[in-house]
Amino acid sequence: MRTWLVGGCYLLGGWLAWGQPPPHAQTWPQALASKKAAITVFWFESKPFVYRADDGSLSGIEYELMEGLRTFVNERYGVALSIDWREADSFGDTFAHIQNDSLDGCFGASAFSLTPVRQRQVAFSPPYMPDLSVLISSADIPIVETAEEFNRVFARLRAITIPGTTYESDLQRLQREGPCPFSIHYISSRENIVDHVEKTPNSFGFIDLPVYMMRFSKNSALRAKRQNVFPTQREGYGIIMPLNTTWQEPVNAYFSQPGFKSSLRAIMGHHLDVDVYDFVEKLANESSEGIALLTKEKEIQYRELLERQADLAGEVRRRNVLLVLVVSFFVSLVVIVVLYRKQNQQKIQIEEQRKNIETKNEQLQKRNEQLMTLDEEKNNLIKILAHDLRAPIHHVQGLTQLLQMTALTDRETKDITQKIQEAATRLNKMITNILDIDALERDRAEFSLEAVSLQEVLEKTRQEFEEPARQKSICLTTEVPATLPLVQGHGVYLMQVVENLVSNAIKFTPSGKNVWVRAWEGPTHVSVAVADEGPGLAPEEIPLLFKKFQRLSARPTAGEPSTGLGLFIVKEYTERMGGKITVQSAPGTGTVFTLAVSRAALPRANEKSGT
Repeated sequence: MRTWLVGGCYLLGGWLAWGQPPPHAQTWPQALASKKAAITVFWFESKPFVYRADDGSLSGIEYELMEGLRTFVNERYGVALSIDWREADSFGDTFAHIQNDSLDGCFGASAFSLTPVRQRQVAFSPPYMPDLSVLISSADIPIVETAEEFNRVFARLRAITIPGTTYESDLQRLQREGPCPFSIHYISSRENIVDHVEKTPNSFGFIDLPVYMMRFSKNSALRAKRQNVFPTQREGYGIIMPLNTTWQEPVNAYFSQPGFKSSLRAIMGHHLDVDVYDFVEKLANESSEGIALLTKEKEIQYRELLERQADLAGEVRRRNVLLVLVVSFFVSLVVIVVLYRKQNQQKIQIEEQRKNIETKNEQLQKRNEQLMTLDEEKNNLIKILAHDLRAPIHHVQGLTQLLQMTALTDRETKDITQKIQEAATRLNKMITNILDIDALERDRAEFSLEAVSLQEVLEKTRQEFEEPARQKSICLTTEVPATLPLVQGHGVYLMQVVENLVSNAIKFTPSGKNVWVRAWEGPTHVSVAVADEGPGLAPEEIPLLFKKFQRLSARPTAGEPSTGLGLFIVKEYTERMGGKITVQSAPGTGTVFTLAVSRAALPRANEKSGT
């Protein structure tokens, strides 16, 4: 968040310049001795961290954290704590008050970032949230992918920032490190960088990722867009105290208590979308920020598309109600014509109602066209992204395979290349899923059915996942009869269905457990069951399994990534091959997926024709 780089210290006489008496300096040992204490919190508005609500009361994440500290100190140490909240003139004023280390018992709240410079000037509470910042630009600036593209596109543009903040220091770092002569325009600390970038053409600036995601989740049509270069991660946000404060002990105890994480998440839910908070927490611990951010942004756009479709359905219902009312009105007009013989006047009224209906129909048609255009743009973006990423990923895979084939003796080098290979394979799988979804939604997937050896498909799948299962200490057991008949299907798509089912089973099974793959033949179908010993699913979650982008209670046991597309593809491919997929699960009992495919009208795979 905004971090002010203030060099000097306010003297005691500075308190009088504000027209307020200096706060009472009370140490923690004094509070323990008297069992009561009064502390002062200086704050400056920074939504959603600390701000004044519409009714005039204080609110925000850091306000609730300090109130939680007051309750904790009372319950743990028996100290009755009162808090005096004092609003500062700016972020710099807030920091300057706390930098005067002679005033113990003072705190500063304004979403300060933990940086090495700041930690030499003031003390910090433990960080309560990751500090991630991203570069945003106005909608008229194209997306850039490299520093060279940034220097070419952003040269002589205007950067918008707040003086004395990490946003400003990040922009100054770009000016020092690259030949990009952009200008910097400063705004007041009471203003918002996103608002300025959104309404100022050819502008850009740094902003906190949580603030950007919160704005984007409320309006995915935001006129400010995220660039894919120069993301910055710092240690996190914290509440500041004088450098030699004695209150570090109760503050650290409060932040490290067993129930703090759950209460912090509840606080975040009051002021942030909990989904956004969980996403930022997860992103801070992952290395594929670009892919994760793009996936999250597409998920938000998809959710908003569904909401707009629901709005359109509501409009259609209201139109139907209006039509019913109009018809009733027409009937009334006919009665009026018969009773009062005012035929000419009634014709005029009927014509006006008809024009109104046509106007509303045109409006509804335009809205429907806008939604279809938005969906088309979303699909085009997914295709372009997937195709652009696939080529470099293939290069990474080819190079790492070549390195692994050479006579390397350095174990660390082999481990590194293995990790590169696994990451490239995972990204390739994700991109394949995205392209498959696009092909399915546009009905471009070719399904020319033929006789396929399901026995060979299962054997290849066993060989492919034997090593991943071994790495998680999972026993992968297959039971496939040697006389298994051929099935009617598509070899590539059938392979992908089985791979997705086995991959999911390994992903959600804890270490030391089992995964079974069993096949058997019936009168008309050949069936394959994939069973795991994972956490299982609640009954209400099972209908959601085969839908896109679903968040269920079960999570991968080793932190494996998931796009939420695999089971959707399994269902689509299975049904288009004339098969059927079913699932059985309950909490604590694992999950069993059963695939049923029609038998082919051909001899068994191991039978030879004779003369």
